[in-house]
Amino acid sequence: MYRYKDAGVDIERGEKFSKFISRREETPSWLIQEPTGYASILSFTNPPIVVTTDGIGTKLILHQRYKRWEDAASDLIAMNYNDIVAVGGEPIAFLDYIGTSEINDELYEFARALRKKLSELGIHLVAGETAEMPGIYTKYWDAVGFAIGILKKRLSVESIKEGDTIIGLRSSGFHSNGWSLIRKILSEEKIDPLSLPFDILAGTTIYRDVPMVFKELKGIAHITGGGIKRALRRVLGEKGYRLRIKRSPHYDWILNYVSFEEVLSTFNMGYGMLLFTDRDKADSICQKLKGEIIGEVLREKEEGEITYGN
Repeated sequence: MYRYKDAGVDIERGEKFSKFISRREETPSWLIQEPTGYASILSFTNPPIVVTTDGIGTKLILHQRYKRWEDAASDLIAMNYNDIVAVGGEPIAFLDYIGTSEINDELYEFARALRKKLSELGIHLVAGETAEMPGIYTKYWDAVGFAIGILKKRLSVESIKEGDTIIGLRSSGFHSNGWSLIRKILSEEKIDPLSLPFDILAGTTIYRDVPMVFKELKGIAHITGGGIKRALRRVLGEKGYRLRIKRSPHYDWILNYVSFEEVLSTFNMGYGMLLFTDRDKADSICQKLKGEIIGEVLREKEEGEITYGN
């Protein structure tokens, strides 16, 4: 069985560094405390603004190999857009950073796709930086995004309680996390990604309709690095949970190569976003967003339980 750590990525090491670099001697008065860490809420404007940053990761290597510029653009936008949404914000502006050994036709194709997708979402590309650094970048180039949104509702994750419902919003697949592991499997098993019975390179789903149900939600988990288990802990803290995951072709495939526990700690299990709400509001939210009721919150200190099947 393959492990993410064997592909060069150590999640625990990454979390340790993240805690170190985000450590503050003091908290400025204009920073609104937000426990999940998906984005930062700044109160020096009215309404407050929400800011975040993220990149595509090593999935971009395959996008460059197979010229999947629209999917790459969706990945870059979604990784930031969904983090803004996860703290109750609505994205309005985007900035980009591209690092490359040289500016070439690929970058023009990617930039066209990025501008097109942002326009469709009603988001403005307000600034950015393109850096030619042949001493750092060699075979591949990298893209990073920065998003700014307006806070619509400060989600009260502290109010989530035993008996609340967990709603899952389907992903388009693996989204943009765990790709060092996926690429290792594809390489060592000599699998052509285009031969698979699903589109492994599909862009990350952008959950643009979620803000319309903010008023009915207590919390949101955007499932990214650390997989579905880490996402649940970011929102629930020490509370328990019970999830019933429906099968999907992506996860039927990867479970041939990766243990169930490793998959839970790396990937989204077919759901890119989880919503937490009162039981009596769940059906209405599912109808509006085409969501699925997949679990419930258990009492404090209770173990989490995740099952995968039909």
